[in-house]
Amino acid sequence: MSAFLSELGRRLAEKWLTALVLPGLLFTGAVLLAATLRHTHALDVDFLLSRAASYNRDVRGTGSTAVLLAVSGALLAAAGAGLLAQAVAVPVRVVWLGRWPSPLGPLSSALVRRRADRWQRLQARYAEEVERPRPDRAVIDALAARRNRIAPAPPCRPTWIGDRIAATDRRVHLEYGLDLTSAWPRLWLTVPEEVRAELRAARSALDSATTTAAWGVLYVLLGLLWWPAAVAGAGTLTAAWRRGRSGAGELAELAESTVDLHGAALGAALGLGTADAPLTRELGRRITARLRKGA
Repeated sequence: MSAFLSELGRRLAEKWLTALVLPGLLFTGAVLLAATLRHTHALDVDFLLSRAASYNRDVRGTGSTAVLLAVSGALLAAAGAGLLAQAVAVPVRVVWLGRWPSPLGPLSSALVRRRADRWQRLQARYAEEVERPRPDRAVIDALAARRNRIAPAPPCRPTWIGDRIAATDRRVHLEYGLDLTSAWPRLWLTVPEEVRAELRAARSALDSATTTAAWGVLYVLLGLLWWPAAVAGAGTLTAAWRRGRSGAGELAELAESTVDLHGAALGAALGLGTADAPLTRELGRRITARLRKGA
């Protein structure tokens, strides 16, 4: 048990160092640069070197205790910055998933309408091509790809990531009559460990992108004091958004695939069917009715 606790502590320390302290040290350094250079000397290397030399002389003149305190302060500031980034990641996640607060309701509704109109136009063209006497397969595939780049199901969120995640629930319900919100905790308990590992990795990738975006927000705010930080923040936000889209797409695909491949096993675990039988709409409805318990 002591060996297990020691290994657990080591892994937690490594995760804390990687997730909080190292990015926090980088941000703390950027804050020091911003406080030193400001907009006036934003890219003035000579000014920075002279200030650094002066600070170094001051610290060395006060002895090793001051150096130790400075290092400790930097580490504490880095950890604090990491905790701040994790806090900022919460509203970033809300924005990405399209669950915007009521004051942003009008903007959210306008964006949803815009996305839905584009989706419906492409869906109408897709349906028209499919119903032709001699449909063109290449045209059908191209229209489907363009429509699905907006969302795999009719848009209901103001953001791509929000629609991609929400589409999983809607597609599963339309195909199988299964309420994924009710079924997912039970399905999680029935799938093999390797499936759960894949899902955890996909969720971790999305969470990591969210935290990266939070750092981007902090750098953009720091740009109010030192404009190069805003440039770095904008680049970080762009990279984070792309990673977030990729992570959300992978997570949604894995979740839907889990239902496709293991949904019948959930029915069998509930005594409503056999694991080797396909998941049908009838079985999906029965699973939903059982899990909702009349609610």
